[in-house]
Amino acid sequence: MIFLISCGSKSESVKIPAGFNSKNLVEIMKNPQSISKEKIAEIAGVDTEKIKIYNENFSTDVSKRTILFSWSNGEQKSIKTKDGKELKLDAYCSLGIGLVKKISKEDFQQQFESKAFIQNEINQITNDENTDADLAIAEAKNIAENAKNQQFEKLENIAEIAYWETPVNALHIFAKGTSFTITTNLTDENSSKEKAIDLVQLIFNNPIS
Repeated sequence: MIFLISCGSKSESVKIPAGFNSKNLVEIMKNPQSISKEKIAEIAGVDTEKIKIYNENFSTDVSKRTILFSWSNGEQKSIKTKDGKELKLDAYCSLGIGLVKKISKEDFQQQFESKAFIQNEINQITNDENTDADLAIAEAKNIAENAKNQQFEKLENIAEIAYWETPVNALHIFAKGTSFTITTNLTDENSSKEKAIDLVQLIFNNPIS
């Protein structure tokens, strides 16, 4: 895990409105249609009718839900079936919202600035008596391997605290005792951070219906 400091830029400034609180995020996770598709399309740079909305988990626990705003990027990708046949499928780009949870500012920072946090995650998994031993070992190895490639860049002037994570191109946000993550899957990875920040601004400005 590598932690980087960034001063940010004046053009990348997202302030938290006085009226914003966790209810705004909960409403979005329960009802993603509450966010304007026109605004999402504007961020994506595509026509509104191309935007599709998916809720990847309907759990009553909002922290386990993930919402994707997806659109075809005009390309195709090839996949092979189990019997060896090759299929051509439309390729998609997406912006997502997930991992919404209540958390303290200190604990949020620890996730991205402390090596001890990764070790604690591994310890919790391997010491969990309810988790299969082989599965726990495999999951712990996966966390450790991912940590080797992770880079976190602290962004100034975005919410209270924000971290940009590569190589997955995700933006982690802390605002008023709540954290959430913006995921990106874009053809032009150079625009990922900018579009993620634009989505944060849209979320902050999204009124509760």
